[in-house]
Formats: sequence, structure tokens, C-alpha cells
Amino acid sequence: MKTIVRLSLVISVLLATVWAGGVVTNTNQSAAFIRTLNRNASTEVDAAYFNPAGLTKLADGIYVDIANQSIWQKKTITNSYQLLNEKEFVGNVQVLTFPTAYVVYKKSKLAVAAGVMPIGGGGSAEYDKGLPSFEIPVSNLKAALASQGVNDYTLDVSFSGSSIYLGAQGGVAYKVNDMLSVFGGARYVLAGNTYTGHLKDIRINPAGNWMKAFDFFTAAATQYAGAASSIQTLVTAAPNITLAQAQAAGYLTAAQVAQLEGGLAGVGYNNTWTVSQVQAAYNGLATTMTGHANEVADKEVDAKRNGSSIGYIVGVNLTPVKGLDVGIRYETITKLEMKNDTKKDDTGLFPDEAEYHADIPAMLAFGVAYKVTPRLKVMSDFNYFFNTAVDWDSAEVNFENGYEVGAAFEYALTSKLRVSAGYLFSKQGATDKAQSDMDFNLDCSTVGFGLAYAIKPGLDLNLGALNAFYKEGKNATGTEKYKQTTTAFGVGLQVKL
Repeated sequence: MKTIVRLSLVISVLLATVWAGGVVTNTNQSAAFIRTLNRNASTEVDAAYFNPAGLTKLADGIYVDIANQSIWQKKTITNSYQLLNEKEFVGNVQVLTFPTAYVVYKKSKLAVAAGVMPIGGGGSAEYDKGLPSFEIPVSNLKAALASQGVNDYTLDVSFSGSSIYLGAQGGVAYKVNDMLSVFGGARYVLAGNTYTGHLKDIRINPAGNWMKAFDFFTAAATQYAGAASSIQTLVTAAPNITLAQAQAAGYLTAAQVAQLEGGLAGVGYNNTWTVSQVQAAYNGLATTMTGHANEVADKEVDAKRNGSSIGYIVGVNLTPVKGLDVGIRYETITKLEMKNDTKKDDTGLFPDEAEYHADIPAMLAFGVAYKVTPRLKVMSDFNYFFNTAVDWDSAEVNFENGYEVGAAFEYALTSKLRVSAGYLFSKQGATDKAQSDMDFNLDCSTVGFGLAYAIKPGLDLNLGALNAFYKEGKNATGTEKYKQTTTAFGVGLQVKL
């Protein structure tokens, strides 16, 4: 019988970002980014995130940038574990709403900016065949119970969750002179994860008869406990005689001895064991079977995990020559602790009020933008993520620092229409020890393209699309491999009020 698994799993921020950025941080924070992939030297409204010191280049006024991205991913996990009924697990990710919003007030040498964005998390993956980590423990029943004629299993798994690290930031930029502008600000991060689900109705087929695994182990525990109890009187009267001696003395019949000896097959029994040892062995087997019954019993989860913190942002924009902008932004580490609020947890994975560290790494962002001709602009970005300096409850030891590097161009076809294309390479810094079916971070190359159109003075439209190509990953043992593809579209409006 084919494995029956139903799993709806939401990959939370503790597992991965939606797409662009580091292990935790999302950097795909505007529609203009989708069409260029390189915005760290932006002097448009989305500079509120990418190059806040560059906001002093705007004309005086109030500006708003509102955008949304829709992201689709396909995640494929291949596991070679021989007992699994399924070898390939495919997850389809769909993020239809990934919004960002920025407001900027520019007056003379000052620019005040605020923004909200999903700085981490926001993605969901649905695996209609489950995940190896859910199924492998159940698949082991085939080997453990092969002597009972078990060669297949079924199970019903449903695990759903949500995760969002919502960032709200603000700050002030100041134009020191025509060559230099500076920025200082802060970002408040409100993080929330939810987890609900169940693992139930695990079934096996001893001797071809399908039944709940819980019932099988419960019956076995009862049988072993009954065997131990049946010789209690004998153990009290003569604990140090063997089964053969007990039969010779008339305490047990030959059939009873055969039944007791048969029940101990596979646990090292020999005819020198005393009846006290036999009883202890049966009590041990009863305890083991009760433990197995608890392992395969129906389980439910209903838990939340919340936390908040503040990180700080500083930036510089340099204009050494006309037409050239150099943007530098540094984001400090955001020290974040999250606490469980658990209503029900039969798995032991979400103890109530337990605290976890989920720091957002510090980040250094560098970008250049140069207007080669009145129509052609070229751009390049470099981001560096300080993964090794965080506290992820020791998980950080399996990560190296990550980085992104890219280049793009933008060309004005007319006074209203600009087209662009870009490339970005992302090195996540995850070693093989950091990879699992619940959390894999793959290096990738991404290409993006799109356009900006001036609908009317003070109203600009950005449209973009991208596709990411990932390097195949594997876990530390090499038994599991990971593949991924991503497609995204972005649309945004920039308005001068």
C-alpha cells in the first residue's frame, strides 16, 4: 500500500528567508530591486532601505513607495534511506503577498525616512508527500517488526505554521556637502511564529492485516506484562530455579514453559535463566512496548513563538565625481530572544515558555551606481552577513559568513521608459552540517529584468521579474540532496505628493 502522508509545512524564518538575502535577512525589499537586483546605491525612494544616506539626493517634497512581490519556489528533497516508501519529496512555495512601504520627507539638507517590510520570513511550503524527517522514524517499523510480517506502513501528518519578522524602521539623513551624506536610524523587529498540526493514525500490516501501530504495541505490552504476572507466585516461592526445574517440580506445564521461552526469542534467553530473570525480561519488554506505543500514539501541536528587538542602521553616500554614487550601509546585529506560548504539545518540541535565541546577523552593504551616459547607468552591489557572530543556540557553528555580489544596468529608451537587467550571486554560508529537510539554504545565481515607467510627473511604476538558479546541496551524511528554483514578480508605485 502506498504511503499516505498529508503535510502542510510553513517554513519559518528560523529555517530560511523567502528568497534574497542572508540566512535570516530578506533583502528583496522593493519592486525596483526585482528588476535590477542591485540597489545599494539607489537615490530613489527605495533608498529608504537600500541606501538611506542617498535620500538627500531627492528633490524637496514628500515621497511614498509602495510595492508587492509574488514569489514561487519549488523545493525538491531526495532521500536515499532504504526503508522509506517515498524517495522524493517536493514542496511548492507560494508567497502572493510580500509588501513593502516607504515614506520620505526631504527638505533642504535633511531627509527623514520610515518604512515597513518583512525583514525575515514570509514563505510557505506545502509538501503533499511529507518530509523525510517525519517519515523515517515510522519507516523503521518495517525493519523492527519484520519478524511479525510487517513490510509497509501508512501515516497521517499535518504540520502548519506561519512566520514573519516584521520590520519597522526610521531615521534621518543629512547632507554634509555635495560629496557626502550620512544617515542614522533604527529598526524595530516584531517576530512571531505559529505551529499547529498532528501526527496520527500510524498503521502497519503484521501478517498482512492492517492495524494501528499503537494498538499493536499496546497489545504486545499487555501480553508481556501478563506473562510476567503469571509467574509472580513462582518467583516469590522459588526465584532462583530455572524454567526446566520449575516444570520438573510441577510449578509449570510443558506448554507454559514453551510459551514463556518462545516469548523471549531474540532477547538472549538461555535455559540457565532463573524464573526471576525471566520475569524481569518480560517486565522490560512490557516497558519497551509501552514506550513504542507512546511513540506512535496520536500527537497534536498548538504553539506560538514570539519576540521583539531593536537593531541600528548607519549609512554613508559618497559622490566623488558627478554621476557616481557610492552607498554604504551597516546594520548592527539584532539580538533576539523568542519565547514559546504553548497550548498543546504532545511532541516535546515546544515546551511552554521555553526561550530561544534567533539573532538577525549584522550586515555590511556596499553599492555603486555610475551614469555612464545620460541614458545608461550601471550598478553593482556587495552584501556581507556576519553569521558566525550570532547566537542561534549553537546552530551558528554550522555556518560561515555569507555574502552577495552582483551587477546591473539600466537604460532609458525614452524620457519616460527605462529598462533594466541584473545578476546576483548569493553565498549563504551554510555548511553541509547546517542542511536538513526542514531548513536548507542553497547558494544561487539570479537574473532579473524589468522596467520603470513615468506615468506622469511624480508618479512612477516599477515592474520586474526574476529567476534564481540554485546549486544542489546535501546534508552532512550525504543521504539527502536538495534542489530549488525560484521565480518572482514585483510591482510598485513611487509617488511624490
